[in-house]
Amino acid sequence: MTAPTRRTLLTMLSAASIIALTSCGAQSAENASTGASPETLHGSWSFTDSFYEKTTTLDQVPESIVVDSYSAAALWDYGVRPTGVFGYGLTEEGGLSVGNADVSQMTIIGKDAEFNLEKLLSLDPEVIVGYGNAEGTGWTWWDEKVQGEATATAPYLPIKSGGRPVQSVIEDYAALAEALGGDTNSESAVQGKTAFTERLETLKGIAAEKPGLKIIALNGYDELYVGQKTIGQLALLEDLGFEIAGPTADSGWASLSWEKVSDYPADVVLSYSGTAAQVKDHPVFSALPAVQSGQVVEWDDKRPYTYASYVQWFDQLIDVLQDAKTVGS
Repeated sequence: MTAPTRRTLLTMLSAASIIALTSCGAQSAENASTGASPETLHGSWSFTDSFYEKTTTLDQVPESIVVDSYSAAALWDYGVRPTGVFGYGLTEEGGLSVGNADVSQMTIIGKDAEFNLEKLLSLDPEVIVGYGNAEGTGWTWWDEKVQGEATATAPYLPIKSGGRPVQSVIEDYAALAEALGGDTNSESAVQGKTAFTERLETLKGIAAEKPGLKIIALNGYDELYVGQKTIGQLALLEDLGFEIAGPTADSGWASLSWEKVSDYPADVVLSYSGTAAQVKDHPVFSALPAVQSGQVVEWDDKRPYTYASYVQWFDQLIDVLQDAKTVGS
């Protein structure tokens, strides 16, 4: 996309300000295994993700990058510094969804369900990176109008994070970070990856020692939802040998009334970070055997897709799971 075209777009959209989106309800050695592949040949740059297998090609390594909050969190620790950021869970102070990323160093294009096209155009981005929709053609929460206008400004590079293994998403972001000039071989990056693998083995061992241990993932207060095994973190725990309890649904979350929670006994409760502080005083939640036994771990399916971030969560899980008793049945 050439600069004159962007200026033309800016003129056409000068009257537009903030467009509301639909509500959210988020390497070199690894390339052979993940399928993600960066290329920099003859002055050009390209990257192919491992899920959509979509190749994004530019004339050179992009310098002006706009990302969603989940991508900012995943790329920041490798030294990648986006110029703009948008998406859910985004505040000036940061938050779990943006991890260590310093929001003050990026222009906020929009928070949650907002997207400011004028701000996007003012940054003259060379590529936009974010959670991909079903086809990988745009952000999963963009409507058709916003997608058309945003992708007319710069190519969209999708990363699929929902409904796929946690490791695959982390590896895709690591490969992208390297392609963008990030350092995936720094001491902290290598240590994080090593610790990630070690913690997985520890959790797998705990699951083997405690067959049948049931985990239920809860989110909400007035309205309660139960996380499904299609969510990467819960799929990972099941793969490690733990049993995921609760009602099933086609989406990532199943609705459940508080009166029915006892129909799905569990030994460990994962309490969603957004409502964990509030729900601990809910009479039904506080009466659950797992809660009364102190077998509760906070979780958030939008935590940064970095090895280090998951090591932090794995350590919290290990602290509870290694001493967990069967209390749900």
